[in-house]
Amino acid sequence: AVLKGTIIKGNILVKQGAKLVTNGARVDGNIQAEGAALVDLKASSRIEGDVQAKKTRSVLVQGSTRVGGNVQVQEATAPKKVHALLVQSSVVDGDVQAEKGTGHVKSLNTSIGGNLQVVENKNGTYTFNNNRIGGDLQFFKNQGKGTITGNRVKGNLQSKENSPRPVVKKNTVEGDTELE
Repeated sequence: AVLKGTIIKGNILVKQGAKLVTNGARVDGNIQAEGAALVDLKASSRIEGDVQAKKTRSVLVQGSTRVGGNVQVQEATAPKKVHALLVQSSVVDGDVQAEKGTGHVKSLNTSIGGNLQVVENKNGTYTFNNNRIGGDLQFFKNQGKGTITGNRVKGNLQSKENSPRPVVKKNTVEGDTELE
């Protein structure tokens, strides 16, 4: 479904194989995806609640979209050269989390009010550039090339048990930096 300039007063459930594209839409509740093909939030869309996806191919938050809650992606099923999660030029008031999935995970030029957590993902490239993060940036147990550059992190920047180790440079961290 494509929601262009639409207002949804409740929640949206995106089911197996379905696609949801918001183009300047407003959702007063949450978006939940289970086995969906695509959730693409763009063109200054506003999601008041959380965006939660499980076993979904791709979740894209871009184009000045604002999410009032968290963006959580678990067990993404994207192929190697496809975004499992892309958060770009947007605002997420809560956490951004990608866990136990496949595909690229990227956060670029985004304001994240909480933590950015990327844990136990495979087969992707991981790029976190020029974000403002109100909490911690945690990058643990991922397989694939990672780049963490130019971020402003109010909490801690932690990178552990990744293969290979990510490139980490030019970040401003108010808390501790732990790299292994």
